[in-house]
Amino acid sequence: MTALQVTVATADEAEAAIAAGVTMLFAAGDVGEAASPLSSSELRAIMAVAGEKAEVAASAGGLEADGLADLASTGVTALVLPVPTGDAGAAMLSQIGRSMAASVKLIAAFPPEAGPDFDLLPVAAIAGFSGVWLAAPEASDGLTKAVKLADIARFIAAARRSKLSVGLSGGLRIVDVGTLLPLRPDHLGFRAAVSEDEDPAKPLDPARIRAVAAAFAIHSVRPAPDEA
Repeated sequence: MTALQVTVATADEAEAAIAAGVTMLFAAGDVGEAASPLSSSELRAIMAVAGEKAEVAASAGGLEADGLADLASTGVTALVLPVPTGDAGAAMLSQIGRSMAASVKLIAAFPPEAGPDFDLLPVAAIAGFSGVWLAAPEASDGLTKAVKLADIARFIAAARRSKLSVGLSGGLRIVDVGTLLPLRPDHLGFRAAVSEDEDPAKPLDPARIRAVAAAFAIHSVRPAPDEA
């Protein structure tokens, strides 16, 4: 079943999200254009709130080996690393996988600008990554505007063939739940849609979180296209 994931930047936001029923968190700083890593102390505070109530994946883009190890030491569920396209992406996946895959789950986050980079999915799996995300910036028009639905479906299918978990996020709105849930990703990630005034820079709005969760519940009981 597809899970609802909410991006949080503080322990207070983590507490609010968990109180609204969320069991998957993405810990990140400025998420308008590119999710930035939190400090290890900020992440530890979120982990203390999450406890066994929620899984926590943490943004780790741009960090060197010492920084990645520092975040991994917090006990976070997974580290999420943005992947460049082409040969640079393959090199990054191999390097990070060799150094970190034995100590923490790794998630490769692919930007949608050039379309999903399908060739790198098996590379991520071989390198020891456990999952992949297709993630647009929160301040954008949204993932469903940046990538054709058919290509999103192909991305999910390719991830499944490589035995990778798969998530979708970035500027998603409540109306996207009914469109994306039938594709059966492991999670859909939200920030703008669950924030005050749908502004990702503003605090989370528990009422909006509950509204998105209700949309999940409604669409989850509808048959997938291959079951209709």
